[in-house]
Amino acid sequence: MRFGFFDSEGVKGDLVKLQDKSAEIFALLAGVLMIVLGFSDFFIGLSSFIIIIKLSFAIPFLTGYWAMRRWGWHQQIIQAMLLLGLLIASINYPNNEGFRGPTLYTIFIFSAVTAILIRGWQRFFWLGFTFLLYSLLFYGEISGWYLVDSQYSSLENLFWDHWITILWCGLFIFLGIYVLLKNYSIQNAALLKVQKEKDEALKKLEDLNLKKNQLLALLSHDLKSPVAVLQSTLEMVDQGLFDQDEVNLILGDLKNQSVHLNRILNNTLGWVMAEMDGTKAQKSPINVHELTEEIVDAMRVPAHRKGQQIVLQKLGENLVCDLEVNEVKIILKNLLDNAVKFTPTGENIEVKAQVSKEKIEWRIFNPGHPIPENLHGDIFEFKVKSSLGTRSEKGTGLGLPLCKKIADQLELSLGFEVDSDAGNIFFLEKDLSS
Repeated sequence: MRFGFFDSEGVKGDLVKLQDKSAEIFALLAGVLMIVLGFSDFFIGLSSFIIIIKLSFAIPFLTGYWAMRRWGWHQQIIQAMLLLGLLIASINYPNNEGFRGPTLYTIFIFSAVTAILIRGWQRFFWLGFTFLLYSLLFYGEISGWYLVDSQYSSLENLFWDHWITILWCGLFIFLGIYVLLKNYSIQNAALLKVQKEKDEALKKLEDLNLKKNQLLALLSHDLKSPVAVLQSTLEMVDQGLFDQDEVNLILGDLKNQSVHLNRILNNTLGWVMAEMDGTKAQKSPINVHELTEEIVDAMRVPAHRKGQQIVLQKLGENLVCDLEVNEVKIILKNLLDNAVKFTPTGENIEVKAQVSKEKIEWRIFNPGHPIPENLHGDIFEFKVKSSLGTRSEKGTGLGLPLCKKIADQLELSLGFEVDSDAGNIFFLEKDLSS
């Protein structure tokens, strides 16, 4: 059994427990108060009967404190104590100078205890009962229903009894309210902490849900074009639009493309799983020019179907660098996929890979319609709607925003330029100087 006025664990997050804790403190203070008042009456020379009564009544209050700590029953015990306290006040009233004596001040204690500790409709009953009892005591005295004897040998003794009672009643109410507010402050801090933890957990859940949606969108984005091409090709073969030699050539192209796309999709899936697990992107040593050539080869078949050629220029040094390979492949594949989508039929797409010890730069040129100026500031935002390609290819509008998200996480620079001659130029840069 623990003792303490400011037991934060005992009241955390529960107003009922806070009231019960305050009820225990009230019982303890009431018991101590009866002892103090009994000794103070002894020193100012009051009758032995009054002193013994006050000291005796300390026992049930302290017993009530012990019972509440051990078994609970807070409301029942605190109401029994109220009844006992009112009984003491009634007995002490005619022996304590009536309404001129210090018993008068106890009404404030009963009012405070009733308001703070009693729950439900019963608090109004006890408040009304307290005022009715004191009203009857006051009225009975002035109406001569009973005799009020003077127990004080002098006005000085009356003064000291008033002063001591005012002091202890004031301290009683002050300590009771102070302890209540202190525990309430502890409780409120605990509730705010719980609310903060709840808000943080909710935000993490929302972020995780948003990330899940984005990652699923990226997977669907990377699968959409290959599946559509495969479906249209098989439909044309089924309709007999190709002779056997063309079918063999198409199947060979599809086989090569499937190998490259399988690698790219594995890269995308690997990144998706890493993001879901919250793990950091892994770097691997790779030849930059070979990486670029692999991505270009994967996109040659869809480009060829639109009569396009992808021209690759490998510039600078033939270096092996530590890169986030999966993530870089995802970005380059999506940039090339967009270039194929928005480049007119029969045009060439140019890819430049410039490598040095200080920087890697990829630049992808597609001679399609310039990106409208009103979209320049939002092209990497998820709010941008997808545009149709040169053959009315549908997109999701998610590829570039997701690529930008990946690039920002890896501290890569992803952007674009609009050139009146070259068309749209997307670039991806990696600073190696650091």
